[in-house]
Amino acid sequence: MNLFDRAQQLLEKFEIDGWLIPCQEGSDIHSEFMLDLEVHIRHYIFVSKDGNHRILTCTMEKAMVEKQLNNMGVDAQVEAYTSFDDIKTKLKPILSRSKIALDFGENVLSREGTSFAEYIPLGEYRALKEISPKTNFVSAAPIIFDLRTIKTYEDIQDLRETAKINLEILEDLPNWIKIGMTENEIKRKLEVKYLEYGGIAFPAIVANNANAADPHHNGSDKKIEKGVLLIDSGMKPHRMCSDITWTYWVGGEPSEDFVQAYQALLYSKEKSYEVIRAGLPMNLPAIKCREALTEKGYDHEKLYYHSLGHSLGFQVHDVGGGMRAKMPESYLQQENMVITNEPGLYWEGKWGVRLEDDLVIKKDGMEKLTYIPKDPLTI
Repeated sequence: MNLFDRAQQLLEKFEIDGWLIPCQEGSDIHSEFMLDLEVHIRHYIFVSKDGNHRILTCTMEKAMVEKQLNNMGVDAQVEAYTSFDDIKTKLKPILSRSKIALDFGENVLSREGTSFAEYIPLGEYRALKEISPKTNFVSAAPIIFDLRTIKTYEDIQDLRETAKINLEILEDLPNWIKIGMTENEIKRKLEVKYLEYGGIAFPAIVANNANAADPHHNGSDKKIEKGVLLIDSGMKPHRMCSDITWTYWVGGEPSEDFVQAYQALLYSKEKSYEVIRAGLPMNLPAIKCREALTEKGYDHEKLYYHSLGHSLGFQVHDVGGGMRAKMPESYLQQENMVITNEPGLYWEGKWGVRLEDDLVIKKDGMEKLTYIPKDPLTI
C-alpha cells in the first residue's frame, strides 16, 4: 500500500475531507515524505478522502512529478500552474470541501503537543483562508502521527541496510583518525564517506575531551588530544536515518574512570532492554536505565540530562515521541516503532560518554539494528 492510500484511509478514520500540503523550497518535509522526491518550486499536494488526489506544480517540474507518481503506483492528477492568479483559481475547487487538514501544530509548548506538524507559514495559511473562508482547516497532526510513528516492513529493512554500512564505517575509524587532526577534519572526512553511500542524516558531532561533555557540540578546529572522542553521526542513503553514537579512547590504554563510566552505561542499557516491548509504558526503559546508573554509583540527576531515546525514521528526530522517565505512563510502546537508546554521562569541563543504539520495538521484545562495542575502541 502506497503512502497516498494509507493517508486516504486515515482521512476516512478521522472524518477529514482532504489533506493539503503546500510547499516551497523544502518548507514542508511532508512533500518529500509523500513523493520521495525533492520538488523545489512552489507546489501543492492534495490527498483526498474520495481518492481524487491532485498535485499542483509548476510547468518545469510537472513531468518529473508525474513520472515519480507512476513509479510509486499513485493515481493522482497533476496540473501545472502559470501564475499566482492561476494558483488561486486551481486551488479554489480543491478547497471547496468542508474540512481540510493542514500541517500546523496545536499545543506546541506542551510536553505531548503536536509541534511535529508545525510547517505551514502564517502567510500561506492566511492566503488559503482568503481563497476559501468557509473551509474548516484542522491540524494534520493525527494523520502525520499515524503515518510516521509506526514503520513499515520496507522502512525497517531500509534501516537494517543503512545501519550495516554505518557500523562498518565506525569500525574503521581507528584506522584513519590520528592525534593532531581537528574535530572538523574528522567530521568532514566522515561525512564524505557517508555521502559515498548516499547521504547524511544530520551533521556529525565530533567531540574530544571537554567538548564531549556537551551532548550537541557543534564541532571546532580543536586538535584531537589523548582522551575521550565522542562521535554521534548517521546516514540516510534512502528514506530512513541511522543515528549511532560511539565513544572512543584516543592514545594508549583508557583511563580507569572512563572505562567504569563506559561499562556502567552498557549495564544501564541492558537493564532498559529488559522492558522494551510493545504494550509496556514508554517511560519504563528510561526509568530502569536511571535506576541502573544509581546502582553503579552515578548521580543521573546531575550527570545525565537528556532522554533515553527518540523516535527515528524519515527524520533523525522523527514523529512519535521518545523514551523519557517523566513522560505519562499512558503513552505505550507500539510494535514497529523505531527508537534510539542513548544514555550518557557528562562531566562539564572534563569529558562525556554516550552510547547509542537503533532499535525496533516488537511484540515480544525488540530488534537491535546496531551494537555498541563491549570495550571502548582505542585510536
